[in-house]
Amino acid sequence: MLALLRIFALALLVLLVLFGIWVTIVNVTRRESSMWFAGRPSTLGVHDGKLSGPKKRTPNSVVSEGIEPTHPAYIAPIAFTGDPRAAMAKLLTVLQAMKDVTLVKAEETYVYAEFRTPKMRYVDDFEARLDASASVIHVRSASRLGKRDFNVNRNRVEAIRKRFTEPT
Repeated sequence: MLALLRIFALALLVLLVLFGIWVTIVNVTRRESSMWFAGRPSTLGVHDGKLSGPKKRTPNSVVSEGIEPTHPAYIAPIAFTGDPRAAMAKLLTVLQAMKDVTLVKAEETYVYAEFRTPKMRYVDDFEARLDASASVIHVRSASRLGKRDFNVNRNRVEAIRKRFTEPT
């Protein structure tokens, strides 16, 4: 019985080591199509005047532009009135007041921040693009790892929207 337990423990250890090697290879080769890629995606930023679309292989992202409103990853943009620069400044204030956020880039019409989940410390990428002509701020929020996010990104964007629309 003890020998069988040792064989099982050794097999489990071998599987864990192989899995660790595989995850390392995925990240070193920057295979962004893998759900185990943890590096900063190269698709971040504004491309052809829009934020990137939702993740194709995993349902763990939300985006407000470039997809139909009936798509499961669609989320409404954040509407504002008045000065577009003031709206972006308010968005930055909202983001800075949130927990576990790192502002990586803050430009006149684009913001990129990384959120860390409280328990497991996974990184989610948040982007916002100002569309002054439509008086909206388009948003995209996506998990880097895993397949599902249990609506963490959707709930985060809705919390940002709620704080943004509160009177100051």
